[in-house]
Amino acid sequence: MARTNLHELANRLLGKLDEVSPDGTFDGKLREAAADAGLNSVRSAEAIKLLEDTGRIAVVQRGRRGRNTVIDIRSKQAITLEDAEAMLPSRAGKRNNRLSYEELGVAVVERLMSLARDDALRSAQVDVFASENTRLRERNAELESAFEQSAERETELRIRLKAAEEALERGEENLRKAFGPARPSGEEAPRPVEDADARAVLDILRSGRS
Repeated sequence: MARTNLHELANRLLGKLDEVSPDGTFDGKLREAAADAGLNSVRSAEAIKLLEDTGRIAVVQRGRRGRNTVIDIRSKQAITLEDAEAMLPSRAGKRNNRLSYEELGVAVVERLMSLARDDALRSAQVDVFASENTRLRERNAELESAFEQSAERETELRIRLKAAEEALERGEENLRKAFGPARPSGEEAPRPVEDADARAVLDILRSGRS
């Protein structure tokens, strides 16, 4: 049955309710009254809704859990097709709820701009992290180079210290030979002092003795 014929079903149901309600208040099984008017359960529910919306009836109590349905009949005036169509949801309202192409375009552009800002922020963060990583690597290379130079300097100082210790030992040995006890007759003369530092010390000592 067409949706626009609902007003006819509602009028038939209203007439049946008025017929079985002498005092203007229906108190009984709505399903039975609707069946007598030729309406099934679905159509009767739609008809009751239309009758309520147009102010023809007021449902005081709904028939649930074995209770009777109580309906106050407020008007017996028949519902016209125009009344029924006026109660339908507005198609214009539905159209207004849809996004226009302009609104859709604005939403897409705003979303793309938001994604672009997020991407730029991530790129900037990556650049900062890369720059910081490069700086740390350069600093690490500088420290490693300084450590290697320090190790080489330490090795050089150790070599020079070892050479100085050996030179000192040779000088002491030469001094002991130069100022040793008098040689017995026939003992061969000591070998000349080869170390320059020791020779200088001997020259100074000999000049003081003379």
